[in-house]
Amino acid sequence: MARGRAGRHPAGCGRRRPRPPGPDRQPRAPASVVRMSGTSQTGAPRVAIAVIGLGGISQSVHLPLIRRNRDLVELTAVVDLSAARAAEFAREAGVGVQGFSSLDALLAARDAGDVRVDGAVLATSGSHAGDVGRLLDAGIRVLAEKPLAFSLGEIEELEASAARRGADLAAELRVGYMKEYDPATRAAADLLAGVELRAVTVEVLHPADGAQLAFARLAPPPTDIPGDVASELADRTAAIVERAIGAAPDPLPRLYTNVVLGSVIHDIALLRRLVGGIGTVERAQQWGGFPGSLSLGGRLAAYAEVPWSIDWHFIPDYPEYRETVTFHHATGTVSLRFAVPYVLNAPTVLTVAERVEPLGSRRSETEWMQEEAFEHELRSFAALVAGHPGVPGSASSAAEAADDLRVGQRMLRRLADSMGAPIAAESEAATDRESPPTHP
Repeated sequence: MARGRAGRHPAGCGRRRPRPPGPDRQPRAPASVVRMSGTSQTGAPRVAIAVIGLGGISQSVHLPLIRRNRDLVELTAVVDLSAARAAEFAREAGVGVQGFSSLDALLAARDAGDVRVDGAVLATSGSHAGDVGRLLDAGIRVLAEKPLAFSLGEIEELEASAARRGADLAAELRVGYMKEYDPATRAAADLLAGVELRAVTVEVLHPADGAQLAFARLAPPPTDIPGDVASELADRTAAIVERAIGAAPDPLPRLYTNVVLGSVIHDIALLRRLVGGIGTVERAQQWGGFPGSLSLGGRLAAYAEVPWSIDWHFIPDYPEYRETVTFHHATGTVSLRFAVPYVLNAPTVLTVAERVEPLGSRRSETEWMQEEAFEHELRSFAALVAGHPGVPGSASSAAEAADDLRVGQRMLRRLADSMGAPIAAESEAATDRESPPTHP
């Protein structure tokens, strides 16, 4: 349930026509959030899920949540480049779960009728577009971790393949932006509707991954991945990145894949969801080694005069992950404070500051202790796999991922300019142009 602090009912804010404060204005998770107490229709079969990629996010989030939501989903297969890891995780998952060391092997077993797979959680490293395309062509719906792709060309290939199948990507693909499923995010969207926005700021303090994942007791790194397989993946990734940003000098390719598309893209997607997205990218600076710190800024797409800023800092010994997204508007402030993403049920805190007539002010906090964004994401994906995609536009798919990728390329272009190493003219990032402002 939502919990208010300081003995006050958290109140809505920022309306052009503010209503009197009171209990009726407490932020609530919108009805579009799937309730954790709900169950599938009586007698409905569970959807069969494969988890592809058994790294930290699968071990700490996806696999535990699949077990927790066994009323809707059934784990039938796990896939990892490490055959030993795949076999171990399949054995630990129990009877009926098979392990595979490649996507080829999984698809062959499914074609032969040896394993049932209705949907796949794709949590491998790097770009996911190639594997997404193969899974969708096989009739398997996909929840792909971010980023969906490193290049716009990859997404265009997915769209062309869907057109050949006569399919709608929005009805078969989800991109794993878990923040858009967070009840705090959805409550913030309601509070921000119709406000006179003045500024948006994002601050991310990012410790080393070990500090965020120590609790999960992750399996040790595998030692049985064939060297030629790892080399082939690295070469393929390098070619895709060069297609996107050209033959850029180090650290630009790593900033693009590891930081902009590996972390900052969550905030790109969040601002798209809440205020219509980032329009122009007018400044960018990086310092402090790699990955170091990034400071980015520009104007919003839907509010041409309103500035946005993102300050992202990798601080290995920082005590804990902290991400704060703040929206200042004409009558107050709405703020979201996100906890470390790998810890389940660590709630996002929604803070609202507003004026109370005649001379007062009110600051309230709300958090949803029994809600988990990743869990809502999984249950929404299970509904998609079962043939119930939900309200159009309520979750991100390929089109939204392409919009986010364009913004990421604008950021990389500004970073390259600031380093005196402009992006090659023939690359995607050099030819992308800012989208015209459109209100969300």
